[in-house]
Amino acid sequence: MEIPSVSALLPVVREAGEVARRHFQSVIAERKADRTLVTAADRDVESYLVERLPALAPGVRILGEEFGAAGSADAACTLTLDPIDGTSAFVAGLPTWCITIGLVCDGDAVGGITYLPMTGETYVAENAEARWNGRVLPRGRRPPTEGDLFIVTHSDLHRGRGIRFTGKVRALGSTAYHMALVARGAAVAALLGHARIWDIAAGAALLAAVGGELRYRTGAAVDLAALLGGERAPDHLVAAAPGMMDEVLPQLQPR
Repeated sequence: MEIPSVSALLPVVREAGEVARRHFQSVIAERKADRTLVTAADRDVESYLVERLPALAPGVRILGEEFGAAGSADAACTLTLDPIDGTSAFVAGLPTWCITIGLVCDGDAVGGITYLPMTGETYVAENAEARWNGRVLPRGRRPPTEGDLFIVTHSDLHRGRGIRFTGKVRALGSTAYHMALVARGAAVAALLGHARIWDIAAGAALLAAVGGELRYRTGAAVDLAALLGGERAPDHLVAAAPGMMDEVLPQLQPR
């Protein structure tokens, strides 16, 4: 089948951002069965996307966080939807939540959009190219190692045994945004939790386009096709900027 144009989906994603903004700072969160938060904004944004995206990506399976899968299970391509990635940040009134959609074809992340409605920040991966606010991100650029290096990670890192990384650590509340920051070269790496495909598909496409890497913390390769049922990843994941995985992976192991 023909791979859909990711850029053609961007106007709908931005419209969905307006749906989310109408709920911002006026939402009440609930706990789902897996103990994660959900709001009316999550459901409304996903409904908006599910209603409009099929016309722009005919024949593509859609897999959303809130309402599950629609379309043929045999489709070569799946659009993954996370309507509000960073729901805790959204509920807290912080701007670092995003809408993220990924395009996975034959097990590979080939495109995606990560859009922050409160700031307008936009990341698009398509045709092996990554763009940040319309500017093409260079491929293979290793981030500078002088100065204060930092990684981004999940907010409950302190509840475990910590990590060996000696630089600075930030937690901004969104897996997809963390991965985008790595692809952009702002962070050298991101230590992610046991994420699901809708959290990481767009970020995986961004990383692939700039020459970054996504692995499990064990160093094993990530099989995205194995996560297309919506399962949690079996281990923590690490996203690294170009040329940085072998350097940072040992530092992200538990103490």
